[in-house]
Amino acid sequence: MIGVPVPQASSNQLLAQAVQLIGQKKFAEAVTLLNQVLGADPANEAALRLRALALIVVGRYADAHADADTVLKLKPNDSAMLASRAMASIGLRKFDQAIADGSHALEVDPKNAQAYLARGMGYRLTAKWTEAITDFDRTIELNAKDAAAFAERGQAHMGIGQFDKALVDFDQALVINPANDVARAARGLTLLLKGNTAEGTVDIKTALDRNPNNQLAEVGQGLAMLVSGQNDRALVALNQVVGKNTAYDTLARELRARALLARKDATSALVDVNVVLGRQPNNPDALQLRSLVWLAMHEVNKALDDLNKAIAQRETVGNYFARAKIYEAQGDFDKATEDYRRATQLAPAGVFDVLAQNEARQKIQQLSKKVPCGNTPAAGGTCL
Repeated sequence: MIGVPVPQASSNQLLAQAVQLIGQKKFAEAVTLLNQVLGADPANEAALRLRALALIVVGRYADAHADADTVLKLKPNDSAMLASRAMASIGLRKFDQAIADGSHALEVDPKNAQAYLARGMGYRLTAKWTEAITDFDRTIELNAKDAAAFAERGQAHMGIGQFDKALVDFDQALVINPANDVARAARGLTLLLKGNTAEGTVDIKTALDRNPNNQLAEVGQGLAMLVSGQNDRALVALNQVVGKNTAYDTLARELRARALLARKDATSALVDVNVVLGRQPNNPDALQLRSLVWLAMHEVNKALDDLNKAIAQRETVGNYFARAKIYEAQGDFDKATEDYRRATQLAPAGVFDVLAQNEARQKIQQLSKKVPCGNTPAAGGTCL
């Protein structure tokens, strides 16, 4: 209790026990002991430092942030505590503050691996993929046994569609720490995005068996249902993630928009994709998706505008396929055929590209049978 002094020897013993518990990954128990020390001596710096770290692991980010604040009021240039506060800010989704604290920590100590990790997470969660990967590279250079850094870098590679690099990172994270549920769920999701349904589903199931509330695994489950045409079941899974203020909300909204569009609910799909573009205005995948939503709503000019923006950033199977559908809706079958053909020539970047490419081949065959009015249609052909 506050005001009841704890003998110094007892305080030191409690701190030593807390260190031991943290080493055993018994973080909640460590917090209990540290609460005793700080109840008697609220300014005990060693206890504040340890408790901040333990509180981050157990997800009590606001309390961890408060402990870091207490230390930093006295030592504003303390690199370790700046890194701890940056990590707490990540949990509180205060990404700008996390990046600022991480940068400050690195000005003080350019070899602070935890500061690189925290700042990299801030960059990743604000879709600054290049900066994030650079920071995770540095984290791994400084600490090659940091499973979290590999898992984070893998997610950054996944964010820009570098699925093979992402898988290598997730594999490495799981070699270091087989219990890393983030890496396992992310690996499953990446495999599904590549079109490897069988292997990806195993990882997703394992992650959900270990933790039914693993939201990254829920996204993976939603994706598995979506690509197998089970749109209603996909929505059930994705609804567990959307709106929960997690790091995976953006991807979950993109997938949910696809499921809603497949159910011909373009209005609801537009709500989700607009949320994504509100966060990431130049996201080419979201621009492509919104173009399909506009097309479903017969807003052809808006659809074409979004698609041209997406293609200017990145040429993909899906982008050309979507633009071909727009040209087809406009009756410009020459341009439609040209884009469908281009979609068949590019290498698919993921499962949605594979699906689009297959449909593009079918579309080329269909359009080849169409002939102008006044000519004699071939057998099975259509007069335009």
